[in-house]
Amino acid sequence: INPTNAEIDLKEDVAILGQAPGLPAKFIIHCNIPQWGVDKCEEQLEKTVMNCLTLADEKKLKSIAFPSIVSSRNCFPKHIAAQLIIKAIANYFDNAISSSLKNIFFVLFDSESIGIYVQEMEKLDI
Repeated sequence: INPTNAEIDLKEDVAILGQAPGLPAKFIIHCNIPQWGVDKCEEQLEKTVMNCLTLADEKKLKSIAFPSIVSSRNCFPKHIAAQLIIKAIANYFDNAISSSLKNIFFVLFDSESIGIYVQEMEKLDI
């Protein structure tokens, strides 16, 4: 997932698949991540995550990685970003009949973020 500021004009919660030259991934999903504090930013983030998962499934991808960019670049508090992202992923799979996705990765850059994601995932009723 690439929260982009590229030359692509992305609307709210839209996800677009692109090539990933020079990266270990085959594709990058470009998306517009909302800024913390703007109207409906939490809802927009959840929709964006859901749209990324939907696009990955449509393209029959087996894995997807979500960077924690939303909590640094867009100023979401780390715990809120983790809650929203994990909630959106759980809701997606609760409602999906089937999925090509087998692995969901979180790209985290510090031990605080890792701890927050671990705590949030432990809250899931799996």
